[in-house]
Amino acid sequence: MSIDFEQLAFIEKWRAKAARGVVVALDGRRGDLVLTVRVGDFGEQLDLRGRDATGAARKARLAIGDRVTIAIEYSAADAVPGTGRPAVTNGHVGPGAVVEGTVASTGEIAVVRCGAEVLVRGETLSGFAAGDGVRFTVADEGRAYLIPTR
Repeated sequence: MSIDFEQLAFIEKWRAKAARGVVVALDGRRGDLVLTVRVGDFGEQLDLRGRDATGAARKARLAIGDRVTIAIEYSAADAVPGTGRPAVTNGHVGPGAVVEGTVASTGEIAVVRCGAEVLVRGETLSGFAAGDGVRFTVADEGRAYLIPTR
């Protein structure tokens, strides 16, 4: 699997907002690798889960315990105004999790602060502006983009 231009553009654009953490789970039983990364060195920790969108995680031969930089793009469902207080179901951002936080930025990709900066497809959070409290359900598996570190 090779990286196409759209994937490369996403990686470059969101390099600065990517999460940095430790791989805590890998699952390749159903085809593409699904990885879970634990972020938050200080204070509360949050697990972000996503399907390897480019095949880079498998090629890099990631193992549990590896430190990585990763951007995971989620889709929101049932988005409604929220309190803005950071909360995630069981501390795990993945399919079916309820996420509550504050919208940090909007556009093609929105950023929601919920204990970590979570990237959400903008069209799935339409009607919200920066500073708004939001509550939504993660619609499906996130698309994970491994970002090479130098």
